[in-house]
Amino acid sequence: MEHSRAVVVTGAGSGLGAAAVRRFLAAGYAVHGFDLNPGDAPVPEAAAAQFFPAAVDVTDDAAVGRAVAAAAAVHEIVGLVHCAGIAAFGPAQPGHLLAPDTGEPFDNLAAIERTLRVNLLGSFVTVRRVAASMAAREVPAGAERGFIVLTSSGAATDGKAGQSAYSASKSGVIGMTLPLARELGAFGIRVATIAPGLFDTPILDGTPKLTRHVPFPARVGNPEEFAALAHHIAENAYINGEVIRIDGGIRGEFASPAPFVR
Repeated sequence: MEHSRAVVVTGAGSGLGAAAVRRFLAAGYAVHGFDLNPGDAPVPEAAAAQFFPAAVDVTDDAAVGRAVAAAAAVHEIVGLVHCAGIAAFGPAQPGHLLAPDTGEPFDNLAAIERTLRVNLLGSFVTVRRVAASMAAREVPAGAERGFIVLTSSGAATDGKAGQSAYSASKSGVIGMTLPLARELGAFGIRVATIAPGLFDTPILDGTPKLTRHVPFPARVGNPEEFAALAHHIAENAYINGEVIRIDGGIRGEFASPAPFVR
Protein backbone atom coordinates (compact mmCIF):
# COMPACT_ATOMS: atom_id res chain seq x y z
CA MET A 1 0.00 0.00 0.00
CA GLU A 2 1.40 3.39 -0.97
CA HIS A 3 1.09 6.31 1.40
CA SER A 4 0.51 9.87 0.22
CA ARG A 5 1.83 11.57 3.39
CA ALA A 6 5.58 11.72 3.77
CA VAL A 7 8.09 12.79 6.37
CA VAL A 8 11.63 13.90 5.57
CA VAL A 9 14.18 12.54 8.05
CA THR A 10 17.74 13.84 7.92
CA GLY A 11 20.63 11.91 9.39
CA ALA A 12 18.58 8.90 8.33
CA GLY A 13 21.49 6.51 7.95
CA SER A 14 22.17 5.88 11.63
CA GLY A 15 21.43 6.74 15.23
CA LEU A 16 18.49 8.98 16.07
CA GLY A 17 17.62 9.53 12.42
CA ALA A 18 17.47 5.82 11.60
CA ALA A 19 15.22 5.26 14.62
CA ALA A 20 12.94 8.07 13.43
CA VAL A 21 12.79 6.45 9.98
CA ARG A 22 11.60 3.18 11.49
CA ARG A 23 9.09 4.87 13.79
CA PHE A 24 7.41 6.94 11.09
CA LEU A 25 7.33 4.03 8.65
CA ALA A 26 5.59 1.96 11.33
CA ALA A 27 3.11 4.80 11.85
CA GLY A 28 2.08 4.70 8.20
CA TYR A 29 4.09 7.51 6.68
CA ALA A 30 6.29 7.32 3.63
CA VAL A 31 9.78 8.46 4.62
CA HIS A 32 12.36 10.28 2.54
CA GLY A 33 15.67 9.71 4.27
CA PHE A 34 18.42 12.27 3.67
CA ASP A 35 21.96 11.38 4.66
CA LEU A 36 25.45 11.27 3.24
CA ASN A 37 24.95 7.48 3.39
CA PRO A 38 21.17 7.03 3.51
CA GLY A 39 21.20 3.42 2.42
CA ASP A 40 22.77 2.44 5.73
CA ALA A 41 19.44 2.84 7.54
CA PRO A 42 18.16 -0.56 8.71
CA VAL A 43 14.57 -0.54 7.43
CA PRO A 44 12.08 -3.37 8.08
CA GLU A 45 11.53 -5.37 4.90
CA ALA A 46 7.76 -4.91 5.10
CA ALA A 47 8.17 -1.12 4.96
CA ALA A 48 11.09 -0.90 2.54
CA ALA A 49 8.88 0.15 -0.37
CA GLN A 50 7.91 3.30 1.55
CA PHE A 51 11.49 4.36 2.33
CA PHE A 52 13.11 6.66 -0.21
CA PRO A 53 16.80 7.29 0.52
CA ALA A 54 18.65 10.25 -0.95
CA ALA A 55 22.33 11.11 -0.62
CA VAL A 56 22.23 14.71 0.63
CA ASP A 57 24.65 17.06 2.36
CA VAL A 58 22.45 19.29 4.53
CA THR A 59 24.87 22.21 4.18
CA ASP A 60 24.38 22.25 0.39
CA ASP A 61 21.29 24.37 -0.20
CA ALA A 62 20.97 23.44 -3.87
CA ALA A 63 21.26 19.72 -3.13
CA VAL A 64 18.70 19.92 -0.33
CA GLY A 65 16.39 21.86 -2.64
CA ARG A 66 16.65 19.21 -5.34
CA ALA A 67 16.03 16.39 -2.87
CA VAL A 68 12.98 18.11 -1.36
CA ALA A 69 11.57 18.83 -4.81
CA ALA A 70 12.05 15.19 -5.80
CA ALA A 71 10.29 14.03 -2.64
CA ALA A 72 7.43 16.48 -3.11
CA ALA A 73 6.93 15.25 -6.66
CA VAL A 74 5.76 11.87 -5.35
CA HIS A 75 4.37 12.65 -1.89
CA GLU A 76 2.87 15.46 0.14
CA ILE A 77 5.55 16.35 2.66
CA VAL A 78 3.86 16.86 6.02
CA GLY A 79 6.81 16.55 8.37
CA LEU A 80 10.51 17.03 8.94
CA VAL A 81 12.58 15.30 11.61
CA HIS A 82 15.99 16.92 11.34
CA CYS A 83 18.62 14.74 13.01
CA ALA A 84 21.69 15.37 10.83
CA GLY A 85 24.57 16.56 12.96
CA ILE A 86 28.17 16.01 13.98
CA ALA A 87 30.21 16.31 17.16
CA ALA A 88 33.62 17.94 17.41
CA PHE A 89 34.61 16.62 20.80
CA GLY A 90 35.86 13.41 22.34
CA PRO A 91 39.19 11.59 22.64
CA ALA A 92 39.84 11.46 18.90
CA GLN A 93 38.69 14.98 18.07
CA PRO A 94 39.38 17.48 20.86
CA GLY A 95 37.03 20.45 20.86
CA HIS A 96 39.09 22.63 23.19
CA LEU A 97 40.34 25.98 21.91
CA LEU A 98 43.56 25.78 23.92
CA ALA A 99 45.80 22.83 24.70
CA PRO A 100 45.18 22.05 28.39
CA ASP A 101 48.88 21.47 29.09
CA THR A 102 50.45 24.46 27.27
CA GLY A 103 47.67 27.01 26.75
CA GLU A 104 48.56 27.22 23.06
CA PRO A 105 45.66 27.46 20.60
CA PHE A 106 44.72 24.28 18.80
CA ASP A 107 44.77 24.36 15.02
CA ASN A 108 41.13 23.27 14.85
CA LEU A 109 39.21 26.21 13.41
CA ALA A 110 38.26 24.06 10.42
CA ALA A 111 36.60 21.54 12.74
CA ILE A 112 34.81 24.33 14.60
CA GLU A 113 33.54 25.85 11.36
CA ARG A 114 32.36 22.47 10.08
CA THR A 115 30.49 21.82 13.33
CA LEU A 116 28.68 25.14 13.07
CA ARG A 117 27.94 24.63 9.38
CA VAL A 118 26.51 21.13 9.71
CA ASN A 119 24.61 21.53 12.97
CA LEU A 120 23.34 25.10 12.66
CA LEU A 121 23.49 26.22 9.03
CA GLY A 122 22.30 22.75 7.99
CA SER A 123 19.23 23.25 10.16
CA PHE A 124 18.39 26.55 8.45
CA VAL A 125 18.99 25.11 4.98
CA THR A 126 16.80 22.07 5.59
CA VAL A 127 13.99 23.94 7.34
CA ARG A 128 13.66 26.60 4.65
CA ARG A 129 13.44 24.03 1.88
CA VAL A 130 11.03 21.64 3.59
CA ALA A 131 8.89 24.44 5.04
CA ALA A 132 8.49 25.95 1.57
CA SER A 133 7.20 22.62 0.29
CA MET A 134 4.76 22.36 3.20
CA ALA A 135 3.57 25.93 2.73
CA ALA A 136 2.51 25.09 -0.82
CA ARG A 137 0.14 22.35 0.33
CA GLU A 138 -3.56 23.00 -0.21
CA VAL A 139 -5.42 22.52 3.09
CA PRO A 140 -8.68 23.81 4.57
CA ALA A 141 -8.53 27.22 6.24
CA GLY A 142 -6.91 26.96 9.66
CA ALA A 143 -5.66 23.41 9.10
CA GLU A 144 -2.13 22.26 9.82
CA ARG A 145 0.20 21.98 6.85
CA GLY A 146 3.05 20.28 8.62
CA PHE A 147 5.37 19.83 11.58
CA ILE A 148 9.09 20.30 12.05
CA VAL A 149 11.13 18.55 14.73
CA LEU A 150 14.68 19.84 15.20
CA THR A 151 17.44 18.22 17.25
CA SER A 152 19.45 20.14 19.81
CA SER A 153 21.33 18.62 22.76
CA GLY A 154 21.61 18.81 26.52
CA ALA A 155 25.04 20.25 25.79
CA ALA A 156 23.30 23.38 24.49
CA THR A 157 22.83 24.48 28.09
CA ASP A 158 25.13 22.12 30.03
CA GLY A 159 28.17 21.83 27.78
CA LYS A 160 31.48 20.69 29.17
CA ALA A 161 34.94 22.07 28.55
CA GLY A 162 35.90 21.14 25.01
CA GLN A 163 32.33 21.30 23.72
CA SER A 164 32.12 25.03 22.99
CA ALA A 165 31.59 24.71 19.22
CA TYR A 166 29.16 21.82 19.57
CA SER A 167 27.28 23.56 22.38
CA ALA A 168 27.11 26.81 20.41
CA SER A 169 25.70 25.00 17.39
CA LYS A 170 23.07 23.21 19.47
CA SER A 171 22.10 26.27 21.51
CA GLY A 172 21.57 28.01 18.17
CA VAL A 173 18.99 25.36 17.31
CA ILE A 174 17.17 26.14 20.57
CA GLY A 175 17.35 29.85 19.76
CA MET A 176 15.73 29.41 16.35
CA THR A 177 12.83 27.27 17.60
CA LEU A 178 10.38 29.90 18.88
CA PRO A 179 11.07 32.51 16.15
CA LEU A 180 10.52 29.82 13.51
CA ALA A 181 7.32 28.65 15.20
CA ARG A 182 6.05 32.24 15.14
CA GLU A 183 7.07 32.77 11.51
CA LEU A 184 5.87 29.45 10.14
CA GLY A 185 2.69 29.42 12.16
CA ALA A 186 1.29 31.81 9.54
CA PHE A 187 1.50 28.85 7.12
CA GLY A 188 0.06 26.29 9.53
CA ILE A 189 3.46 24.74 10.31
CA ARG A 190 4.52 23.82 13.84
CA VAL A 191 8.13 23.77 15.07
CA ALA A 192 9.52 22.01 18.13
CA THR A 193 12.98 20.89 19.22
CA ILE A 194 14.15 17.81 21.09
CA ALA A 195 17.27 18.14 23.25
CA PRO A 196 18.65 14.63 23.87
CA GLY A 197 21.12 13.76 26.58
CA LEU A 198 23.43 10.75 26.38
CA PHE A 199 22.12 8.38 23.70
CA ASP A 200 23.55 5.16 22.33
CA THR A 201 24.37 6.48 18.86
CA PRO A 202 27.48 6.60 16.66
CA ILE A 203 28.05 10.25 17.59
CA LEU A 204 29.33 8.97 20.94
CA ASP A 205 31.43 6.13 19.56
CA GLY A 206 34.79 6.03 21.27
CA THR A 207 33.68 8.10 24.26
CA PRO A 208 32.93 6.66 27.70
CA LYS A 209 29.22 6.39 28.48
CA LEU A 210 29.24 5.93 32.23
CA THR A 211 25.77 6.16 33.65
CA ARG A 212 26.44 7.58 37.11
CA HIS A 213 25.62 11.04 35.77
CA VAL A 214 22.05 10.01 34.87
CA PRO A 215 19.64 10.12 37.84
CA PHE A 216 17.08 7.63 36.49
CA PRO A 217 16.99 5.40 34.60
CA ALA A 218 20.73 4.98 35.06
CA ARG A 219 21.57 4.26 31.44
CA VAL A 220 22.07 5.99 28.12
CA GLY A 221 19.03 6.65 25.99
CA ASN A 222 17.72 4.29 23.33
CA PRO A 223 17.28 5.97 19.92
CA GLU A 224 13.79 4.47 19.76
CA GLU A 225 12.87 6.66 22.76
CA PHE A 226 13.90 9.75 20.83
CA ALA A 227 11.88 8.56 17.84
CA ALA A 228 8.82 7.97 20.02
CA LEU A 229 9.00 11.57 21.23
CA ALA A 230 9.41 12.88 17.68
CA HIS A 231 6.33 10.91 16.65
CA HIS A 232 4.36 12.24 19.62
CA ILE A 233 5.23 15.80 18.59
CA ALA A 234 4.04 14.97 15.08
CA GLU A 235 0.71 13.69 16.35
CA ASN A 236 0.08 16.27 19.10
CA ALA A 237 -1.11 19.40 17.29
CA TYR A 238 -0.76 21.67 20.31
CA ILE A 239 2.99 21.24 20.76
CA ASN A 240 4.61 24.25 19.12
CA GLY A 241 7.56 26.54 19.80
CA GLU A 242 8.82 24.25 22.56
CA VAL A 243 12.15 22.63 23.44
CA ILE A 244 11.80 19.25 25.15
CA ARG A 245 14.68 17.56 26.94
CA ILE A 246 14.93 13.76 26.93
CA ASP A 247 17.87 12.80 29.09
CA GLY A 248 16.94 10.82 32.20
CA GLY A 249 17.31 13.96 34.30
CA ILE A 250 21.00 14.64 33.66
CA ARG A 251 21.88 18.25 34.44
CA GLY A 252 24.73 20.60 35.12
CA GLU A 253 28.47 20.29 35.35
CA PHE A 254 30.12 16.92 35.86
CA ALA A 255 33.83 17.54 36.07
CA SER A 256 36.34 15.29 34.37
CA PRO A 257 39.68 15.83 32.66
CA ALA A 258 38.33 14.33 29.43
CA PRO A 259 36.49 16.34 26.76
CA PHE A 260 33.30 14.42 27.51
CA VAL A 261 32.45 12.09 30.41
CA ARG A 262 34.61 9.72 32.34
